Amino acid sequence: MSFTNAISSAQRVLLVMPLTTNDSLPTLKVIEMLKSKFREENITVVTGDRGIEVVRLLPRGQFMHLLKAQVSYFYLPRADFIHSIRQKRYDLAIDLNLDLVLPSGYICKVSGANVRVGFNQKHADIFYNFQVKPDPTLGRKLIYDRLVQCLQKF
Repeated sequence: MSFTNAISSAQRVLLVMPLTTNDSLPTLKVIEMLKSKFREENITVVTGDRGIEVVRLLPRGQFMHLLKAQVSYFYLPRADFIHSIRQKRYDLAIDLNLDLVLPSGYICKVSGANVRVGFNQKHADIFYNFQVKPDPTLGRKLIYDRLVQCLQKF
Protein backbone atom coordinates (compact mmCIF):
# COMPACT_ATOMS: atom_id res chain seq x y z
CA MET A 1 0.00 0.00 0.00
CA SER A 2 1.33 3.44 -0.85
CA PHE A 3 1.88 6.10 1.76
CA THR A 4 -0.92 8.24 0.32
CA ASN A 5 -3.37 5.33 0.43
CA ALA A 6 -2.31 4.49 3.97
CA ILE A 7 -3.36 7.93 5.16
CA SER A 8 -6.48 8.36 3.01
CA SER A 9 -7.82 4.89 3.88
CA ALA A 10 -7.06 5.11 7.60
CA GLN A 11 -9.96 4.19 9.88
CA ARG A 12 -8.53 4.45 13.41
CA VAL A 13 -6.26 7.20 14.68
CA LEU A 14 -4.11 7.58 17.77
CA LEU A 15 -3.51 11.21 18.74
CA VAL A 16 -0.85 12.01 21.32
CA MET A 17 -1.44 15.45 22.77
CA PRO A 18 1.44 17.65 23.93
CA LEU A 19 2.60 16.17 27.22
CA THR A 20 4.71 19.10 28.36
CA THR A 21 2.00 21.77 28.30
CA ASN A 22 -1.58 21.98 29.48
CA ASP A 23 -2.63 24.39 26.71
CA SER A 24 -4.47 22.41 24.04
CA LEU A 25 -6.04 25.47 22.36
CA PRO A 26 -3.36 25.70 19.61
CA THR A 27 -4.17 22.09 18.61
CA LEU A 28 -7.85 22.86 17.97
CA LYS A 29 -7.59 22.72 14.15
CA VAL A 30 -5.91 19.30 14.34
CA ILE A 31 -8.77 17.97 16.46
CA GLU A 32 -11.39 19.54 14.16
CA MET A 33 -9.70 18.00 11.10
CA LEU A 34 -9.67 14.56 12.72
CA LYS A 35 -13.34 14.89 13.67
CA SER A 36 -14.17 15.66 10.03
CA LYS A 37 -12.24 12.63 8.69
CA PHE A 38 -12.89 9.98 11.38
CA ARG A 39 -15.74 8.82 13.53
CA GLU A 40 -15.11 10.11 17.05
CA GLU A 41 -15.31 6.58 18.42
CA ASN A 42 -12.29 5.72 16.24
CA ILE A 43 -10.12 8.48 17.68
CA THR A 44 -8.01 7.56 20.69
CA VAL A 45 -6.33 10.44 22.46
CA VAL A 46 -3.37 10.15 24.81
CA THR A 47 -3.15 13.07 27.21
CA GLY A 48 -0.98 13.97 30.14
CA ASP A 49 -2.21 14.97 33.58
CA ARG A 50 -4.42 17.76 32.22
CA GLY A 51 -6.47 16.63 29.24
CA ILE A 52 -9.93 17.81 30.24
CA GLU A 53 -10.29 20.33 27.38
CA VAL A 54 -9.84 17.63 24.76
CA VAL A 55 -12.45 15.42 26.44
CA ARG A 56 -14.97 18.19 25.87
CA LEU A 57 -13.99 18.50 22.20
CA LEU A 58 -14.28 14.74 21.53
CA PRO A 59 -17.08 13.52 23.81
CA ARG A 60 -17.31 10.12 22.05
CA GLY A 61 -13.56 9.69 21.64
CA GLN A 62 -11.45 7.17 23.53
CA PHE A 63 -9.01 8.59 26.09
CA MET A 64 -5.89 7.31 27.76
CA HIS A 65 -4.17 9.40 30.40
CA LEU A 66 -0.43 8.98 30.71
CA LEU A 67 0.21 9.97 34.30
CA LYS A 68 3.66 10.51 35.79
CA ALA A 69 3.34 7.23 37.71
CA GLN A 70 2.96 5.40 34.37
CA VAL A 71 6.37 6.57 33.13
CA SER A 72 9.42 4.54 34.16
CA TYR A 73 12.79 5.80 35.37
CA PHE A 74 13.99 5.41 31.78
CA TYR A 75 11.27 7.88 30.73
CA LEU A 76 9.30 5.23 28.84
CA PRO A 77 5.64 4.35 29.40
CA ARG A 78 5.25 1.34 31.71
CA ALA A 79 4.34 -2.07 30.33
CA ASP A 80 0.66 -1.89 31.34
CA PHE A 81 0.19 1.37 29.43
CA ILE A 82 1.95 -0.02 26.35
CA HIS A 83 -0.18 -3.16 26.59
CA SER A 84 -3.35 -1.04 26.50
CA ILE A 85 -2.04 0.80 23.39
CA ARG A 86 -1.30 -2.49 21.64
CA GLN A 87 -4.80 -3.83 22.46
CA LYS A 88 -6.23 -1.72 19.63
CA ARG A 89 -5.32 -1.45 15.97
CA TYR A 90 -4.36 1.98 14.67
CA ASP A 91 -3.84 3.03 11.06
CA LEU A 92 -2.51 6.49 11.82
CA ALA A 93 -0.65 7.85 14.86
CA ILE A 94 0.00 11.57 15.28
CA ASP A 95 2.28 13.02 17.95
CA LEU A 96 1.60 16.70 18.61
CA ASN A 97 4.65 17.25 20.82
CA LEU A 98 6.79 19.84 19.03
CA ASP A 99 9.94 18.61 20.74
CA LEU A 100 10.91 14.97 20.78
CA VAL A 101 9.31 13.68 23.98
CA LEU A 102 10.43 10.11 24.52
CA PRO A 103 7.15 8.70 25.97
CA SER A 104 5.04 10.09 23.12
CA GLY A 105 7.46 8.98 20.43
CA TYR A 106 7.61 5.51 21.93
CA ILE A 107 3.80 5.31 22.11
CA CYS A 108 3.58 6.12 18.40
CA LYS A 109 6.25 3.55 17.56
CA VAL A 110 4.57 0.69 19.46
CA SER A 111 1.08 1.63 18.25
CA GLY A 112 1.62 -0.47 15.14
CA ALA A 113 0.19 2.30 12.95
CA ASN A 114 1.23 2.17 9.30
CA VAL A 115 1.76 5.94 9.34
CA ARG A 116 3.34 7.61 12.36
CA VAL A 117 3.44 11.41 12.15
CA GLY A 118 5.69 13.58 14.27
CA PHE A 119 7.76 16.73 14.10
CA ASN A 120 11.26 16.63 12.67
CA GLN A 121 13.84 16.53 15.44
CA LYS A 122 17.13 14.76 15.96
CA HIS A 123 16.48 10.98 16.25
CA ALA A 124 12.79 11.40 15.35
CA ASP A 125 13.16 8.90 12.50
CA ILE A 126 13.35 6.14 15.12
CA PHE A 127 9.70 6.79 15.99
CA TYR A 128 8.04 8.41 12.96
CA ASN A 129 7.90 7.56 9.28
CA PHE A 130 6.33 10.91 8.33
CA GLN A 131 7.93 14.02 9.75
CA VAL A 132 6.94 17.65 9.49
CA LYS A 133 9.62 20.28 9.99
CA PRO A 134 8.23 23.03 12.23
CA ASP A 135 9.17 26.60 11.38
CA PRO A 136 10.70 27.98 14.61
CA THR A 137 9.64 31.52 13.66
CA LEU A 138 5.97 30.54 13.91
CA GLY A 139 3.93 30.17 17.07
CA ARG A 140 2.51 26.82 18.18
CA LYS A 141 -0.92 27.48 16.66
CA LEU A 142 0.47 28.22 13.20
CA ILE A 143 2.72 25.16 13.34
CA TYR A 144 -0.29 22.95 14.09
CA ASP A 145 -2.33 24.72 11.40
CA ARG A 146 0.39 23.87 8.86
CA LEU A 147 0.37 20.25 10.02
CA VAL A 148 -3.37 20.16 9.26
CA GLN A 149 -2.78 21.62 5.79
CA CYS A 150 -0.15 18.98 5.15
CA LEU A 151 -2.34 16.06 6.30
CA GLN A 152 -5.35 17.33 4.35
CA LYS A 153 -3.42 16.77 1.11
CA PHE A 154 -3.83 13.02 1.55
